[in-house]
Amino acid sequence: MSKRRNGGARDTAKDIILGLEPSGPGPRRPKEGIANPPSRKSPTQTVYVQKADNGAINELQQQLQQLQRQQSELLAAEQQARRRLQASQDALSRKLATADNAASTRDLNDLRKQFNGFESKMMMLSQEMNSMRGTVDRHSNDIMAVSSDVKSRPQVDPARIANSTQQMDMKVRELQQQLMQFKQTMEAEIADRIRVNQAQAENINRLQEYIRQQEANKNDIMQSLSRKGDMDQKKMNEESKKLNDRIQQVTTEVNRSTNERDQRIREEMNQKFNSLQMMVKSDIDGRTDGDRENKKKMEERMKAVNDALEGVKAAQQTDKAKNKERFQKINEALATLEHHLEIGDKKVDKIVNAEIQARKLHEKALLAKMQELEDRVNKYLDGLNKAIDDAKAGKENVKVPTLDTDALRREMEAIAADKNKMSMEGLLKLEEKMSRVQQGLTRDKREIQDKASDVISKDQFNKLKSQVNKLDQLMDDVEKAQEKVRDKLERQIPQDLNELSAKADNIKQQLNARIDQEEEERYLAIRELQEAYNKLLGRPGPAAAAAPDTQATASRREIDECKVAIKKLAESVTTVKNVLDRKLQEEVRKREQDVERLSVLIQR
Repeated sequence: MSKRRNGGARDTAKDIILGLEPSGPGPRRPKEGIANPPSRKSPTQTVYVQKADNGAINELQQQLQQLQRQQSELLAAEQQARRRLQASQDALSRKLATADNAASTRDLNDLRKQFNGFESKMMMLSQEMNSMRGTVDRHSNDIMAVSSDVKSRPQVDPARIANSTQQMDMKVRELQQQLMQFKQTMEAEIADRIRVNQAQAENINRLQEYIRQQEANKNDIMQSLSRKGDMDQKKMNEESKKLNDRIQQVTTEVNRSTNERDQRIREEMNQKFNSLQMMVKSDIDGRTDGDRENKKKMEERMKAVNDALEGVKAAQQTDKAKNKERFQKINEALATLEHHLEIGDKKVDKIVNAEIQARKLHEKALLAKMQELEDRVNKYLDGLNKAIDDAKAGKENVKVPTLDTDALRREMEAIAADKNKMSMEGLLKLEEKMSRVQQGLTRDKREIQDKASDVISKDQFNKLKSQVNKLDQLMDDVEKAQEKVRDKLERQIPQDLNELSAKADNIKQQLNARIDQEEEERYLAIRELQEAYNKLLGRPGPAAAAAPDTQATASRREIDECKVAIKKLAESVTTVKNVLDRKLQEEVRKREQDVERLSVLIQR
């Protein structure tokens, strides 16, 4: 690398292109300064008016302004150097545009990468300078604020003066440390720039040497190519002359062979035309004989087709009669099935209604009997209360009523035994009445015992005690009957409902099986009819299709009518099946609702 005198303004881009050392003076070193700390002797007086010492503040302000100017100069120099470097880079790119060798392109890419790294470093330096500027501005603003605060206050506390002086010293030290850091950063950046400039200069020299070698190689190649082109031109002239001679020979041979081939083809075509003419004549003679034979065969075939049509008509008539008989039987069977279903529904409705009426009458009788028993018990309890009241009043020869507990027990057992003939609603009413009787007996027994304890006569007390014991027996009998009815409600009736649901499901399955079997039979019959119809349509030949036949059209119309009748029959069977399914579903839904209602009542 050549030397250069360090004088004048620095031109970094020019130095990089020419491969010289950095020219011009280096960046100016920042000025350093230390503020004189003020005296920290405590004053004798506590409150006094002190004149502010603005010397240190003014000196700091001057240093800050000087730093700002240096920073602005550095930024301007950096922008100018960047513009020059960009211009030199563009010129170098244009100069190297013609050299499309892999090595030169790789070196150029390396140079661009170094340039981009240099730009990134410059950006980082500018960011650091901006941050330094912000810090300096912030400290200057703080110093100005402190200075204005000091100037605006005529009376200051000595302690506050000492604190403000100490804060100012700390800020001055921080500013001095930051200036030293900035100085170190600038020195490191200068060293990095020198190193980067040297590396870029070496790369540029290497590229320039490589370009010179490429130019020399290019000139040598052009000269060798020109010499080789002259030699090739001579060879091409000789080859073209030989090629022209060869073309003339080939042309004469081709013309001669073409003429001979044309003559031979013409003779062969004449021979083929004569033979073809003879073949056409013989073919025409044979075709006339074949037409006569075909006409005779066609007449015989038409006669056979007419005979076949007559047989088909007879078969259609017999099939039609059979289908009518079959449809009639199917309709009769369907009508019979519908009639039996209606009769069965009516019988079931009558039986169910009769059973319901009988159950209702039996329930009314049992409930009336239970009401009669309740009235008898209430009458007995009223008489017993009256006798106790008379005994308490001091009357003599008090008549104590009696109760036939055995008869009541037998009647209660008879009512409990007839629980199987009652509906769920009747059982619930019966159980409610028994519960009411049981509660009334318990309440009246307690009242009678309380009243009987006040009776003075021993004979009367014994009589009343025996009647109270009878009440205990009666309560036990009522409780047993109530347990039997409750057992019927909680266990037997749900079991009966499950059995009834199972029976309904069994009946539904049987009906579905019968309907499916009947539907399958109808489907098979319809399929047989369709196969017969397809056979009838497939029997006539192609010659019979050309001749119109009114009877075939009529038979086809009758078969269409049969199809419509079969479709209606299938629809009627489907309707019957749907009606039966709907009835079964309604019955099952009613049973499920009854079971749910009874379950709710049992839970209550």
